Amino acid sequence: MMLLVVEMDAGVSMLTEVVLPVDQLKAVNPSTSKINPAEKYIQIISVDNHEFWFMGFVNYDSAVKNLQGALLGHS
Repeated sequence: MMLLVVEMDAGVSMLTEVVLPVDQLKAVNPSTSKINPAEKYIQIISVDNHEFWFMGFVNYDSAVKNLQGALLGHS
């Protein structure tokens, strides 16, 4: 089974890891703040309609491309 692993730093010395099976993903949506265009987010929606929002990617465009590619490659 192919897994998507996303790591986030919560601003403290704690690392949170979210693992979502690719077959449980419904959508990957890039988003940009209308107030501050430098703030870019990725919304991931699961097949059971849970929403996950991520930000702070080192290479946002590459992350969007790879996430969408994983979703398309699995369908």
